[in-house]
Amino acid sequence: MNQKNKAKTRTLLLFVLLLLLCAGCAAFFLHNTARHRKDATGYTPDLTREFIVTQYADESGAQGTFYTITDDRSLIIIDGGWAENEAAVREVIAKHGNTVDAWILSHPHRDHAGAFNAIYASPDGITIKKIYDNGFDYDFIETAGEPYDDITVMENYHDLTVDNADVTHLKRGDVLDICGLTFTVLNAFDDVVLNNVGDEKDYQNNASLLLKVSSENSSMLFCSDIKYDMDTILLASCGDALACDYVQTGHHGNWSFSDAFYEKTGASVFFFDAPPEIMDNPDFPAGALKERLLEKKKTVLDFRTAPNFITLK
Repeated sequence: MNQKNKAKTRTLLLFVLLLLLCAGCAAFFLHNTARHRKDATGYTPDLTREFIVTQYADESGAQGTFYTITDDRSLIIIDGGWAENEAAVREVIAKHGNTVDAWILSHPHRDHAGAFNAIYASPDGITIKKIYDNGFDYDFIETAGEPYDDITVMENYHDLTVDNADVTHLKRGDVLDICGLTFTVLNAFDDVVLNNVGDEKDYQNNASLLLKVSSENSSMLFCSDIKYDMDTILLASCGDALACDYVQTGHHGNWSFSDAFYEKTGASVFFFDAPPEIMDNPDFPAGALKERLLEKKKTVLDFRTAPNFITLK
């Protein structure tokens, strides 16, 4: 090989090495971004020993629920939002090596399970290790009907997961260790819901998961889409178990729990999953709840500033 060709070869090798170095740096930067920025409380997390909970907006433009819980090793997804949110969810999963350690479906409504259904039906390289849901009774809901949502999403979810050994149907009182965090189930589909669901018969929303996620020094309450029908029974039955640092407000912050319920939590940060047209409309309870929380010097986070994140210390 003459000197000219050798020089070209060296240049090409250096170029390839430079590309690999840049790719590695980019991956390292993406992986460690949260480590070097403050969360909603002004705290900088250490992902070698702490978890971050991230709230995302929904690409549909409507209300939706898509949260992740992550550290250096794990990715847990809560719901995922509408089917229109599929690409956004896939992008987040790709940043975590295309592996979901646990996917938790609070209930199979369109704005919670739509993206999951789309991804689970066509994984395209994504691995989902474990799936958890609210233990809904498919035959019961199919017979009783669905007052507010498209029952097709529930039917699709059922068809996709009915015989899957990796699916766990959570029950009230369950306490699980998932990726080093403690998940306590305070509400799921059972007779407690059926006996307290109210005249609207909104079984799926009121039977959605009420989850308390706890690390060593902090915790967050995920209220899913539970509505006011369940306020009295849950306030009485859960008691001190409601105490936490952070809350995802029930039913997107709309027509859900009483001020007494949220006061019982003692939380300092509240997440809303409703879009601005609801948050800013006085005809919707979410806007009024937000104002009351702000008056009490609480931190309120919603779609307009997403992604938002806090730390489970």
